[in-house]
Amino acid sequence: MSTPLRLLIIEDSEDDALLLERELTRNGYELYSERVDTPEAMKSALATNTWHLVISDFVMPHFSGLDALRILQESRRDIPFIIVSGKVGEESAVEAMRAGANDYIIKGNLARLTPAIEREIRDVDDRSKCRRAEEQLRQSQKMEVVGELAGGVAHDFNNVLTVILGYCDLVMMKAVLDDSAKEAIEHIRAAAERGSQLTHGLLAFSRKQVLDTKPVNLDEIVQHVENFLVRIIGEDVHLKSIYHDVNLRVMADAGQMEQVLINLAANARDAMPAGGTLTIETFFQETDESFVYCHGLGNPGRYGVISVSDTGVGMDEEIINRIFEPFFTTKEVGKGTGLGMAIVHGIVSQHNGFVYVNSKPGRGTTFKIHIPLYEKEVASEKADIVFKRSKGGTEMILLVEDDASVRKVVEMVLGEFGYEIISAVDGQEAVDIFKANSSRIKLILMDMIMPNKSGLDAFREIRHLQPDVRVLFTSGYTANFIRNRGELENGVDLIMKPIKPFELQQKVREMLDR
Repeated sequence: MSTPLRLLIIEDSEDDALLLERELTRNGYELYSERVDTPEAMKSALATNTWHLVISDFVMPHFSGLDALRILQESRRDIPFIIVSGKVGEESAVEAMRAGANDYIIKGNLARLTPAIEREIRDVDDRSKCRRAEEQLRQSQKMEVVGELAGGVAHDFNNVLTVILGYCDLVMMKAVLDDSAKEAIEHIRAAAERGSQLTHGLLAFSRKQVLDTKPVNLDEIVQHVENFLVRIIGEDVHLKSIYHDVNLRVMADAGQMEQVLINLAANARDAMPAGGTLTIETFFQETDESFVYCHGLGNPGRYGVISVSDTGVGMDEEIINRIFEPFFTTKEVGKGTGLGMAIVHGIVSQHNGFVYVNSKPGRGTTFKIHIPLYEKEVASEKADIVFKRSKGGTEMILLVEDDASVRKVVEMVLGEFGYEIISAVDGQEAVDIFKANSSRIKLILMDMIMPNKSGLDAFREIRHLQPDVRVLFTSGYTANFIRNRGELENGVDLIMKPIKPFELQQKVREMLDR
């Protein structure tokens, strides 16, 4: 089987160029070649084609091998450069090799040419693999650094959001509000929930956020976020939604999937500066071994698919290959973070799905989000949830929280449902209070990470005093951060910040009723 070889020949003699081509063809190469003999022609050839190899004469009337080598080096392309010339002095050969030529072969000894080409192309392939490995390592390091940074930010930000959400619900429960005031509170609450999704989204590309997965229908996710997408894309972009009569139930975190759609819609808007059409379509697709082999994506199986298409400027293959890299952006400085598409990829990957991208310059872009179908039967829980939300209690709860604002709002929320609250500001105070009130405390609601003594350390001391104590941990840190501090034990549960008041009350009641 012949080996394809794209060869750029720098040679003023057409006969000598033909001689080279015949030698390489005879040795099993399938050639695509171009001969040039001026600097301008060489620069044009490098700019318009991809080459495996450059072969150059050393001395020509209006050009030289060293000139050609400098032009190649200035282009910053990793292409082997071999000089094939007539008999010249040893000094010229040494000069060429010192300048960066890969080999120097005499025209009368072309038997050395094929082994030299094989060696140099093999070396290029090895260098390319090394560069890819180094790039993957750099990207991994970027993701790790931002993931760690986001973990710390998430903790503080989720405490702030807990306070905002808590007071919003308290006002709605206690105050008599007119319609405009209720609408204002709902806008504040919606913004806080959106902030929570953005925090989780920032963690998503490093796969460190905790997902709240439930059986959901992809159609319902798209329908729920449609009105918000209209505001994102602007008046000059038309939103078109297409649904099929198919049950597309998947195990997913609905909020995170909405974040995927929001990021894709924002990306599509930027790709259509003069307006256009954004089409969102949901459908079923079954992938087989051939699909996985051809595209290198996912696993064979049944998927629910959300397709997001725009009529924008499109992307070339180079951009497509980098679109999901953290911090990669084609926007101007200050116009993009380079995290939007990385977040999309991270969220979809955490759902055991994959993203297929199809785009051409000037012909728009389509992203297809594949999420495995969930085909088990799920009983309805709506009536039970309503009942639990309306039920409070009178038990004593030990609340342990180092953030004063969070502690205050949680005291008020649980107090509204009738519970007796006793508070501690850190783990050591929690241990001391429990020793004095162990017979009355029915549940400990405790932040996991605190100064002085952590929630986990306090829990271990308290468990020695009362082995069957019930503990509900809270945390605004990432899942990895929590797991690195030990697995949770029996009788212990975890609720992630920001905590919504009704969800907190429901979880508290559930644990007390166990």
